[in-house]
Amino acid sequence: MNHFPRTPHSRLSRLHQKFTRCAIPLLIAALSVLLPQMAAAGAWTLEQGQMWSKVTVMSQSTDQHYDADSNAIEIPADAQYESSQVYFDIRYGVTDQIDLGLQIPYLSNKFVDKDESNDVATPPPALETESGIGDIRGFAKINLVNSADLVGTLKLGFKAPMGDYREVPEALSITGGQWDFDVVAQLGRSFYPVPVYANVDLGYRWRGEYTDSDPNPDRSYTPGAEFVLNAEAGYSPMDKLLVALKYESISGAEYDALSNPGQPETLNQSVSYLAPTVLVGLHPNVSLEAQARMTVSGNRYFAGSTYGVGLSFTGSLIEKVIHQGTP
Repeated sequence: MNHFPRTPHSRLSRLHQKFTRCAIPLLIAALSVLLPQMAAAGAWTLEQGQMWSKVTVMSQSTDQHYDADSNAIEIPADAQYESSQVYFDIRYGVTDQIDLGLQIPYLSNKFVDKDESNDVATPPPALETESGIGDIRGFAKINLVNSADLVGTLKLGFKAPMGDYREVPEALSITGGQWDFDVVAQLGRSFYPVPVYANVDLGYRWRGEYTDSDPNPDRSYTPGAEFVLNAEAGYSPMDKLLVALKYESISGAEYDALSNPGQPETLNQSVSYLAPTVLVGLHPNVSLEAQARMTVSGNRYFAGSTYGVGLSFTGSLIEKVIHQGTP
């Protein structure tokens, strides 16, 4: 829950130093709780000993994807792609400047006939759907700059594969089958006393080699490295309410796709999203978030919107911010 202290004009002079010294840093901490994000985003870190956790449910249903020329076209075979996702995120403040975090997803992907709402007969039933625990992500965030209105953080992350990649059908696999390693620079700013914040993440992702566990055929590939850009701005028009707009972009370098030996196919993938978000403080410790994540452009990605609802818990952090930030 976000709180912007208000004081009568006659008290502003007397409390100015107190606000500058105490309320503004605490306000920044409060905004870190309200940022409409997965746990790994945003420049703000938690206080030492504080924990932030979140459960997010997301759903996508689309009959379009972006082809190699970045055109949004219908999925072949009159099919519709459906994906349901549940993410569990947790962050812990090791110190006031260092966070550790983990994300565990459960994914269910399938194709259905968009006219009859029946499972698509082709590909075979064994390939029509896949569900289970997806790749796990972890990170460490190290705060390097923490002034009254500007925060700069370095985030180091990884993605650990939880299974083997399934080459076909398109994007049905719930795992990439290989390790990723991220380095991200994060910059956040509060525009206090205006109840507005902004945050920018710029990162580089190294993607490890995938080797098929089935030696027949013996196949391996290394996905292209990715540049990641996240930018968001939020405004709190009233206590317990935050509205925000987030832009996300992933641009992948070219790589030789997993294919039959001697027949490589050079690919690259990219996608960008706009995500309007509303977050409501239900309790000093609990917030509810709703988001529509809409594709803007892409290359070899599904097109369309993904809708999500999340419930987050932050221990006593929000309540502490309010009590200390109110004169």
